[in-house]
Amino acid sequence: MRLFKSKEEKAQIAAAQRQYADFVQVLETDDEDEVKQAARSFVEGQSVRNALSEKERQQLNGEAFRRYAQTVLADDHLTVGEEKAFNEVLAALDIPDADFTTKYLDVSQRLLIARANDGRLEPVADPTLMTKEGELVYLELPASLMKEVVQREWRGGSTGFSFPIAKGIRFRTGQIRGQSAVVGTQLQPEDDGMLSISSQRVAFLGSRKTMEFQYSKLMNVEVFTDGIRFNVSNRQRAPLFAVGNGEIVAATLNAAMHPVE
Repeated sequence: MRLFKSKEEKAQIAAAQRQYADFVQVLETDDEDEVKQAARSFVEGQSVRNALSEKERQQLNGEAFRRYAQTVLADDHLTVGEEKAFNEVLAALDIPDADFTTKYLDVSQRLLIARANDGRLEPVADPTLMTKEGELVYLELPASLMKEVVQREWRGGSTGFSFPIAKGIRFRTGQIRGQSAVVGTQLQPEDDGMLSISSQRVAFLGSRKTMEFQYSKLMNVEVFTDGIRFNVSNRQRAPLFAVGNGEIVAATLNAAMHPVE
């Protein structure tokens, strides 16, 4: 292994790094046409980047991709044109599809939200939910129906007297006076199953319970990072579901309830 690089090698490495810097500069403009053109030019300049090691290229590819994702998803909205440019950048940076479920899962989730915010939903090919005529399922994900459990503790004392009956042993007589006091609440899973968002309703298919909420009955939705609560007109209790990403559910629900004509 060589410890020192020649002057020519250093110049090649500098040229490769400039190529990345120039590409990122265009990516941060979020101009669809310029981004697509820059992506094509970047692919054509692959030979320049061969001066870098594979590890260096992967690192710079990842950094450029995240910089672009941050720019294009800043408004949580992704148009058709932006998505086409996004796909060209992905190809130019050689980002594997498998990385979207691991290394770039956060970007993948933001893409789903941004696409839904643009009113674009893809039907689930083989949904668990049995659909009605004309109904499409847009999202299905594991969910837990949560319940609030009251936590109590016993508070009180005792009255009476004691007397010795043997060395080291005392016998107490009297009564205990006290009460059970509420000290807090805790959310616990009541049932596990699948939450479905369709073109007509929200449905929960649990191992013990099945629920469905027609959109006409929904009065309010509370969104959490890891959950979602539905306030329904014909229910006293507002069901709360723990999910992987509450914002994805909310964005899909909003797009399903307000389809773009």
